[in-house]
Amino acid sequence: MLWNRNKGGSGTATQEAKPEKVKKVSPSDVAARQMEKLEPGQEILFRLGEIYIKPFVAVVRNADYPAKGKQFTVFQDSKGPDGKPAGKRGRFWDSNKAAEIADWIVSREGKRVEA
Repeated sequence: MLWNRNKGGSGTATQEAKPEKVKKVSPSDVAARQMEKLEPGQEILFRLGEIYIKPFVAVVRNADYPAKGKQFTVFQDSKGPDGKPAGKRGRFWDSNKAAEIADWIVSREGKRVEA
């Protein structure tokens, strides 16, 4: 019978084992892990896409956390004449979640910059 063709038994259908899915590491996962590895007081620098007026984003791990403030502070800085950060950074926001910050940076074409 046609409706019983693949239901096991004496049919020719075979069951194949499904391979385990390997989770790909996304760019935001990589950035979040880099932020989580920072020691208190250390920072990591990213550069956003070309369309942004303040393309440099520094993520600093709060040295006073958990006694005071949130775990990470995000600063933005404009580009100087030499193409490097101008040094006039402004506080953008605070967060306890590295993944939240990483998603925001990656969605704006952010790439890590070696300082």
